[in-house]
Amino acid sequence: MNQPKRIVSLPRALSKLGYCSRSQAEKLVANGDVSVNGRISKSISFRVDPAVDKISVDGELVNKKKEFVYLLLNKPLDVLTTRSDERGRKTVYDLLSQECNGHRNDDRHLDQSFLFPVGRLDKETSGALLMVNDSQLGDKLTNPQSKFPKSYEVVCKGILTREILSKFADGIELDDGYKTLPAKISKLYSENNFSQCEITIVEGKNRQIRRMFDAIGHPVIELKRIAIGSLKLGSLPLGKFRELKEEEIEILKK
Repeated sequence: MNQPKRIVSLPRALSKLGYCSRSQAEKLVANGDVSVNGRISKSISFRVDPAVDKISVDGELVNKKKEFVYLLLNKPLDVLTTRSDERGRKTVYDLLSQECNGHRNDDRHLDQSFLFPVGRLDKETSGALLMVNDSQLGDKLTNPQSKFPKSYEVVCKGILTREILSKFADGIELDDGYKTLPAKISKLYSENNFSQCEITIVEGKNRQIRRMFDAIGHPVIELKRIAIGSLKLGSLPLGKFRELKEEEIEILKK
């Protein structure tokens, strides 16, 4: 009898099957939560064939036809983009738990256990956050080489002049010496020593927009992500999520 050809590592197999990201899969394997053909494997280098081997997580067989889930969440302020918090602060997973049961129109159960955020929003930033269980799409959208655009609504201190706006188009040097790629500013409005605008960037350095505005002497007061590529937050209520439409998913994948 021919043995299965071991083509990928066990964590990679779980990722390819859409169960979780590769880093999450490595933790599951190391914790002894994953078995292959009935035997637990704690080796992240153990190789399998996802099309042949029977891979189980916590005793439940991984469905070879795993249904992908794509959610757009309107994250409120003071909510963390993490699965849990040692200080008991609210996370995006707490929001999903409140909404999951009975949310889907076709009565299918929405399992959030393997959903992960595509990128992050810090605690002080609200708005559009994409959560999926499709690791390939997640990796694609967060890859720095993809230059995937994200748009934000910003309120900052001071009056933004044309001279200042030109700095965004040229790239701004951050506090660590990194010079950002060109950013696009639109819908500028200034009054009473405050300015509001929309900014679109094609990279995602840590707290990048806040650091950009700090570098030009106009600290951010409010920051809200309003679009991820062509995916717009729109009128989605704060703290709620919706499933993406098929055409929205296809556009993201392209």
